[in-house]
Amino acid sequence: MPDISPAPTAGPCRILLVAALPQEVRPFLRLSRARRRRGLPWPAWEFALGAVRGLLALSGMGQRAAREAGARLISQFRPQLVVSLGFGGALSPDLNPGDLVLAEAFGRYDPTVQRLDPVIPAPALPRPLPELLRSLTAGGLAAFAGNLVTTPWIIHKGRDGGGLNHLPLPVLDLETAALAELAAAAGLPFLSLRAITDAAGEEVPDFFAPAGSEPGAVKVLEALGWLAADPRRLQDLVRLWRRSRLAAIQLARALMVLLPLLESP
Repeated sequence: MPDISPAPTAGPCRILLVAALPQEVRPFLRLSRARRRRGLPWPAWEFALGAVRGLLALSGMGQRAAREAGARLISQFRPQLVVSLGFGGALSPDLNPGDLVLAEAFGRYDPTVQRLDPVIPAPALPRPLPELLRSLTAGGLAAFAGNLVTTPWIIHKGRDGGGLNHLPLPVLDLETAALAELAAAAGLPFLSLRAITDAAGEEVPDFFAPAGSEPGAVKVLEALGWLAADPRRLQDLVRLWRRSRLAAIQLARALMVLLPLLESP
């Protein structure tokens, strides 16, 4: 990943990108030749694509981490647009790994009671979604409008996702609702961009975030124990790793298409 000490970015931070994990953004950092921004509590990079200038920061996993990072970044850099991006899990069989989803609605889901609460007020979109989707499709990307649902931990879709079956193209993540609420409170346009890693019939391994626990770093001993219980599970990890690489590449391609459009008045 690029790690170059930069000169300060000229002018204000027009666009703030927030992701959770480094593997979600590595291809974009390479494509944009982003420069590491020092002096922040979170890993961050400044990027410039022609006239488009912005900051990309990694908040860490989960709503609490996203809320803390997003609040301080918005206060310090005063962006004109906030973009949440990263990986997502599909609940609809109409979405495949590598597909891109732009959120048209945002919600927070409690899997213990299967209750979905919409983000109110919803943040304003920077541009009409059909326009953005057409641009992505013209760039050779499979892109859809969907419902972004933020959960408190990585849920078991088959067991806990029943309260979301009525939504069109629901996609699960761990951070977006918190960032959407911050953008709405600040009166900022907001966009959520997710690339699918796991299809509707696929579950993320439990050791990534045990049920009922806050998401965080993968525990090595738990991962090894999970593999030792059934060595055939290694192929599941390899598949998830490959899907993650594909999703990160698609996110980078999407950003190269969307950022010039989002910069334009």
